[in-house]
Amino acid sequence: MLSGNANFTYEYNSALDILYLMLDKTEESYGHEDDYGVVLNYDYATKKLVGIDIWDFKERIQKDKQIPSPIEVDLKSIYSSLPK
Repeated sequence: MLSGNANFTYEYNSALDILYLMLDKTEESYGHEDDYGVVLNYDYATKKLVGIDIWDFKERIQKDKQIPSPIEVDLKSIYSSLPK
């Protein structure tokens, strides 16, 4: 887990119910699904974590399901900021 609060931006795709957390910019990345529906994205060149995709985001929050994350982030706050 990264220590402290990570700086990131995010986008939400309401049609697919996917939250994209962007930690860093990269030209090329690859994803690795550590946990079902949580994809960690790494930079090809540096192998540094650059993003996280969370599938079924709203559903997971509404059902109070555990969402594993290697960074400290308040996912419920993000959920609250999304259009209903």
